[in-house]
Amino acid sequence: MNLQTDKSAEKNADYEVTACAPGDLSSAELETCFAIIKEGGAVNTNTMKRDLPRSSLMAIARNRNEIVGVGVIKPARPGYAAKTARNSGVAFPSETWELGYVAVDDDHRGHGLSHRIVEVLIARNVGRLFATTDDEWMKKTLTKTGFVKKGKEWQGQRGTLSFWDRI
Repeated sequence: MNLQTDKSAEKNADYEVTACAPGDLSSAELETCFAIIKEGGAVNTNTMKRDLPRSSLMAIARNRNEIVGVGVIKPARPGYAAKTARNSGVAFPSETWELGYVAVDDDHRGHGLSHRIVEVLIARNVGRLFATTDDEWMKKTLTKTGFVKKGKEWQGQRGTLSFWDRI
């Protein structure tokens, strides 16, 4: 192992990423997750507060027991999936679950947490997943974790969205 690898492993040793159900978290922990996701700015806050507690699976990144990152597999939303299929030009089943709400607190970025969050989620998921994003960092994370960009891009609320698929 070289010095660079040693420093990277040491830097990430303070972080733990685990899977859980939304019901496993206290209301204060859920509020922390909401705040981290809201800070990321890529989602409608009201929709997030409605859908996150109904998610099938969450991945939580902690630093010394403090929640510093989150990601979820959202519940099936057939109407949203159908709209995404139309916008992207990619046909996929409307019952497909969506990877989303992947966000890391600004003070804890640069530790590979988004990759680790997504890896934990896909390791526990059975079946196809899709994601949409306009964020360049998230596009790298999706690529590194086996998602493939497909279809055409379209204008979202914040930027140009792309469709990502993982079968």
